Amino acid sequence: MKGNGLVQVLLGVGLALVIVVGLVAWGAGHYTNRTQTVTVASTGAEPTAAASVSPEVAAGGHVFVQFACGQCHGDRGIGGVSADVPALTAVGKALTSAQLRKIIDHGLGESANPTKPYMPVWGAVISTRQVNELVAYLHAGLPAVSDATPVPVPQGQGLAVAGAALYVRDGCINCHGPNGLGGVPNPQSPDKAIPSLSGPDFRKEFNTDTKITEMVRTGSVLGRAPIVSMPHWGGIISNADLRALVAYLKTLK
Repeated sequence: MKGNGLVQVLLGVGLALVIVVGLVAWGAGHYTNRTQTVTVASTGAEPTAAASVSPEVAAGGHVFVQFACGQCHGDRGIGGVSADVPALTAVGKALTSAQLRKIIDHGLGESANPTKPYMPVWGAVISTRQVNELVAYLHAGLPAVSDATPVPVPQGQGLAVAGAALYVRDGCINCHGPNGLGGVPNPQSPDKAIPSLSGPDFRKEFNTDTKITEMVRTGSVLGRAPIVSMPHWGGIISNADLRALVAYLKTLK
């Protein structure tokens, strides 16, 4: 009887080990199947398996968000923001790498008309590597890259809080620096750098909400590369977002 009991115990232990090993193996395989180095998300109504993209294309998706391309060209370049700004879904594949680089570096649009959107001259701000990544992303068809999403804008927490998020989401931070401190080189401009949006000089020149609002609406478009120029935001940024940006800029020291 004791021998039979021992055999039953050993069989029970062995069966338990088999079950545990099986669960661990399933869990490891399940986790591995869910983990991707870089993935793109489906945009269709039915869920589909995630597809991998190259690191260069993925980086281009993040550059697209960082430099607020979607604020004018629409999410993932689908357009619909302004009749004066083309979608990039077809244009990106139709243009050569050289043509895309020229547009990014030199800008495009009606620089003399502040009521029309103008793509800024990015040449002195965006690096060659970032341009190449952005071009690769456009040629790949602007896939949805994991975590390449604009900064969310908080609601119901005050205009200045929303404005701080808009300052990043709309790409202001790329040229005017964190907290509007400026200092980004603009060698061919009279000041040799992109001006700050804080400090006594800014407050003296832009001493009313109206002046700040008009600056954002009309930009400082020169259209002459390699001088960095601020785009016309008038037909792009809503009045509510303009008020929030102004409220945030007024908090800067």
